[in-house]
Amino acid sequence: MEFDEQLEKLVHRCQDGEKAAFERLFEIYQPRLRYYVRRLDSGDGHTDDILQDIWLAVFKKIHKLKDTRSLGVWLYRIARNRVYDGFRRKDRFVRMPEEDEIPVSGTDEPVFDAEDAEALHKAMERLKPQHREVLTLCFIEQMPYQSIADVVGCTIGTVRSRIFYAKHYLRKEMEIQSA
Repeated sequence: MEFDEQLEKLVHRCQDGEKAAFERLFEIYQPRLRYYVRRLDSGDGHTDDILQDIWLAVFKKIHKLKDTRSLGVWLYRIARNRVYDGFRRKDRFVRMPEEDEIPVSGTDEPVFDAEDAEALHKAMERLKPQHREVLTLCFIEQMPYQSIADVVGCTIGTVRSRIFYAKHYLRKEMEIQSA
């Protein structure tokens, strides 16, 4: 909880216009947001431009953040919107229908070690953006389902469904690569 309290104080300092606080916030979240944006954008080379837009929006709007405890969800929501705005401009993104809610079963999970990291990243690049997104938020950022639902703008049931399908498709991609 100590980190959360420090983060809240940092956000309040940012809201008061303290430049050093904003720089510290940038240092904390920049690598995480970079990874998230790269996963959503499939490495199209626009990551730095998108990140610049994200941080500009954060700088301009942080004073409007009412609940400082929701900073992470707020940042990822801004990042998601910037990436998807780029998709819409390029006409690459097509809204997918919501998947049916599927019960989550944890009995058949594969175990990945450090040697599988490159293959895993390549397989993730071939997933649909919505699947890459929930996997990144769930397993890399370790967000609870409710926070993922808030970032993505859907229900918890949809988040569960997307994670279920994403793991299924990821497993298929990993099998194809190892064959």
